[in-house]
Amino acid sequence: MEVRDLEETTAVPWSAALRGAVRGRSLLQTTVAASAVGSVLFMVNLYSQVQQGPITWALTSRIALTFFVPWLNATLGLAIGLRKSGSPARRRTEPADTAAP
Repeated sequence: MEVRDLEETTAVPWSAALRGAVRGRSLLQTTVAASAVGSVLFMVNLYSQVQQGPITWALTSRIALTFFVPWLNATLGLAIGLRKSGSPARRRTEPADTAAP
């Protein structure tokens, strides 16, 4: 791809990029990433509080945010990538090793 081709590519609107980031395979990828990161953050930051004392609404909201923030980060990162690439996420129609360049 030439530099000229990259300059001619128009950005995908935010609405289309966000829709692409929260559908199908993209949603699965961001959820798996957020689950992994959120689990580590939960164990490091909140596990002792859950183990020791009463579960309060404040603690419950902190636990929810521990998983939601990494998901939001992954989703927005994917949306930014889709927006800059100039095309929303699509289903792959042929195997990657035989795809034309």
